[in-house]
Amino acid sequence: MKYNRVNGDIEKILASVCGCREISLAAVVEAVKNGADTVEKVGEITGAGTGEDYGKCKALIQNVIDLKR
Repeated sequence: MKYNRVNGDIEKILASVCGCREISLAAVVEAVKNGADTVEKVGEITGAGTGEDYGKCKALIQNVIDLKR
């Protein structure tokens, strides 16, 4: 049964950039498309990178910025 739960959540897990704030990749991409050009600006807009794990997702956010998605 545990496998089914994980399997059902896999789309959410893969789409998440910031686990502790549950910020989606789509939210980060949208912030970047709307002009957020630093990790700090993305954090101000979305909350990503500002959570309990002290920003372990900041590298992922920077990748989105670098790719200008």
